Amino acid sequence: MNFIVTGGAGFIGSHLTKFLIKKGHNVSVIDSLRRGSFDNLKEIEDKIDFHEIDILDYEKMRDVAKNVDGVFHQAALGSVPQSFKEPEEYHRVNAIGTENVLRLAKEFGFKVVYASSSSVYGNQEKFPIKEDAEKNPLNPYGKSKLESERFAKKYADLGVKVIGLRYFNVFGIGQNPNYAGVVPKFIERLVQHKPPIIFGDGNQLRNFTFVDDVVEANMLAF
Repeated sequence: MNFIVTGGAGFIGSHLTKFLIKKGHNVSVIDSLRRGSFDNLKEIEDKIDFHEIDILDYEKMRDVAKNVDGVFHQAALGSVPQSFKEPEEYHRVNAIGTENVLRLAKEFGFKVVYASSSSVYGNQEKFPIKEDAEKNPLNPYGKSKLESERFAKKYADLGVKVIGLRYFNVFGIGQNPNYAGVVPKFIERLVQHKPPIIFGDGNQLRNFTFVDDVVEANMLAF
């Protein structure tokens, strides 16, 4: 099958791209390299079609999106602290960028599996959190992801086949400890023979998801 992975040079996107190639699929990667790195794809660079395109550039994406069976939409800005400094940019990339992918899906008829986030839930009082729990994002990043879900619902009502996955604290090989995720930060400290730093009282609740499980979830969703 023919797939596009947006954000395919990023942490999760590159793992997904490698899996698709391993399974014998044809993959086009769309990535602006704003956050991702082509180094993540070096081992398969001769097996993919790479396009350095911003997902806000609808026309350039349109040229790539013809004759594909599906899109795994992973491209996004993902730093919660940075989202407070650039809320409008996070809305543009995460919400409007997702709408661009959905517009293409409506035109060409392919299916979309896209990355949302547990950040749409905000703070909850009841655990485990149910899928239909109240949405109360606490930061511009979470709000932009919730907005992308609203676009997905809109296009689903128009007949687009679309499924969103709310990721919870993904970790794994290739994750940048300087960018996000306590697991790589813990490992980095332990490798240096230092104790990991836990902020607060240590009673925080977190769900951690191994990146290979996220890849599997994407495949099952498709």
